[in-house]
Amino acid sequence: MRNRYSLRRSNLSLDADSCCERQSDTNSSSDTCSEPDTEADTDIDIEPSTGKDDDFTMQQEPETDLDSEAEEILKDIAQLRAEGPAKPNHTPHTVKLWKREGDLWERYCFKIMKKTKRSPEEQLRACDPETFKAYLRWRKKHSRVKKESSMRSYWKRISMCYMDLTRHTMDANVLTDVCNWIPTLMLDKSEKEKHAMYVQDLYAILHALWVDDTKPLHGYIRVQISLLLLLSAATATRPGAIVESASVKGSNKSLSFRNIELLKVRSTVDPSRSTIVANVNLENVKNKEKDGKPKKFTFRLEGTLAFCIVSYILSIGVGQGALRDDFTSVQDVFDLNIPVGRDVLRIKWKKELLNQPFLCDVRNTSEGVRILKEKAFPYAKYRDIFVRLGRVAGFEKSLELYQLRRASGRNINSALDPVERNQTMGHLGSTYEKYYTPTHIARDFQSIYFGSPSEDLLIQSVARMGLSRDRRAPTELDDAQQEALRNDPALAVLRKERETYKRQLHDQGFHPLSKGHGTDLYKKYENTKRKIGSTYQMLYRERLESAIREFHDSIDTIEIARQLSGKAAAEVLTLPAFEFELRERATIAGMLFKPIQDDRVRVRFVRTLARLCHKQETRQPKAFKRKKVGLAAYEANGSFFSNKRNKGTNGVEKSPLNQDYEIVKEQHDASARGQTLEIRSRQQFPTMAPHPICLFCIGNEQFSYERRMRCIPRKDVLKKHVETHFRAAELQSAFQCRHPSCSDILVDMMHFKRHALDVHGVSH
Repeated sequence: MRNRYSLRRSNLSLDADSCCERQSDTNSSSDTCSEPDTEADTDIDIEPSTGKDDDFTMQQEPETDLDSEAEEILKDIAQLRAEGPAKPNHTPHTVKLWKREGDLWERYCFKIMKKTKRSPEEQLRACDPETFKAYLRWRKKHSRVKKESSMRSYWKRISMCYMDLTRHTMDANVLTDVCNWIPTLMLDKSEKEKHAMYVQDLYAILHALWVDDTKPLHGYIRVQISLLLLLSAATATRPGAIVESASVKGSNKSLSFRNIELLKVRSTVDPSRSTIVANVNLENVKNKEKDGKPKKFTFRLEGTLAFCIVSYILSIGVGQGALRDDFTSVQDVFDLNIPVGRDVLRIKWKKELLNQPFLCDVRNTSEGVRILKEKAFPYAKYRDIFVRLGRVAGFEKSLELYQLRRASGRNINSALDPVERNQTMGHLGSTYEKYYTPTHIARDFQSIYFGSPSEDLLIQSVARMGLSRDRRAPTELDDAQQEALRNDPALAVLRKERETYKRQLHDQGFHPLSKGHGTDLYKKYENTKRKIGSTYQMLYRERLESAIREFHDSIDTIEIARQLSGKAAAEVLTLPAFEFELRERATIAGMLFKPIQDDRVRVRFVRTLARLCHKQETRQPKAFKRKKVGLAAYEANGSFFSNKRNKGTNGVEKSPLNQDYEIVKEQHDASARGQTLEIRSRQQFPTMAPHPICLFCIGNEQFSYERRMRCIPRKDVLKKHVETHFRAAELQSAFQCRHPSCSDILVDMMHFKRHALDVHGVSH
């Protein structure tokens, strides 16, 4: 039998050889008769030489070899049977979610283990629908879940835990039973209104970031937030493709220097001239491990600096010293010419920086604020700053980053065909229509039905989020509200509990309290402290949202009452002014929202942004946060920018232009200009300090002059402050004095204190 089978296979192979030869001859004589698909199939399926070799091998193979191979195959089958069904290929984030739900399931099962005599695994294998229902009810009781959709997600994760344990899906009857029961929990079924943030609202956010925001930030954060907002809006991409996503926290996956390419290309209007463009390749897209496809975008120079993505990219590169070539100034980049015979000139990054995050984190350390170039900018910080800027800008609704994506997606949907739209947004099928269509349909339906002249622009202006925006809305709780918050009964109970644990630790001889670390009492003390902090933050958010809601609910009634009483509507919005601490920020704020005509202004804009990347704003005392004094920065249209908002509808006063856009000190006539706007003069750093200062902070060039020369009159406060600096690793060995005019080498803290007293007159 084996010989006949082998012979038959051999004849087939010979026939195949002859067929291939005949087809080859036919193809060579007449190309018009060939069929490409048939040729491809023939080439792949029939290989004459391979067929003969296989047949020869089978003929020569002895019975013992066949038996051993059969045993190997059967052993492989047995191993696969023992392994059971293959597990689904979930993403790491999905695995993290259902494992967390599994931990909660264990906590639930441990509470009833004494009665049921079943472990959490046994309870899960039992697949009892009543047990699952009781778990979901327990889940509702011990969490702040309010939406039915959230509870369905928790139930889905439990079914994933079951599948991971048993290697098969849960019984369909159990799944259906629990799903039908979930509505009895009486959770909220309503869908949240889907707002979209269009360009007018983005403009308001950028204005809040650069002009209205009083919270001290590092200049590098302001520059990065601007670029993040513009990239999110222009590309309609998920935030996780640009910054480090919360689902992969600690992975450092974000936009890197390798993903951004600066190019000098010829102008399409005038080929003799050139312009700068940037290619941005978004690789960290959703479901990248499965079917996610990278997306590449090209950006050009914008006429309005506020929206110029290329300028921000270039400024960050210059600020980090990332350009590979030896440019002496930003102007050198714009002056580059494309050689004859080429259409592009690449501006490359340094090789050692290619895998480094382009947008990196900024944190407070014992040495002051530091730019952590190896750490990607985290999503949580991006979101928190965005939400806070929404409050500063006076938005009625709390902002979400997906509002940018939703608005951009709507514009993309109208400009691109469905295939390009899905590629841009990373969607499949009808995902956009299902999840991203704004609730407010911004179309003139009267015109559609009645045939009257269309006023789509009016309807679209009403649909935008910023329609009810009011910059007078509260951005934080006032003193009375904060005092009421501190006296909240829930916080009072927690503080009393904390003091009880603290007293018990002292009674047991733990002085300081940290010596009790590891004891159950100390754990209870720390847990209570954390609970106080989280409860305070939760109550603060709730009361602030309530205050904002109350303001927007009442402001229209107040305004209508004013006008009905005979008072005219205010034509000018009067807000208290505040002071720009950094010259660079004031300059940027003055240039940001004005169109430009030449590269000279753009070069100055990029250079100022690069300088700002190394500046840190200092926290001001609360009494001085909103002074009646502002700083002036000259603008391109013959005016200077002031953050005083009591003149003009946009809060900008006008004055003659200085062509260099420098921040200047001017004296204005009080009757014509009001209060004097001036910059605080910069002084030198005397070797002998005029008052007690920190000799570490004075050498930190990222700090403002005021912070570097800050007086610390109390000796004990100065001592503790200096000791925090000495926690840094670089101060554990010999180091140089940080004073700008001193280069003495110091060996330890005692040597430093002696040197500070003898040379700089500072006593610790």
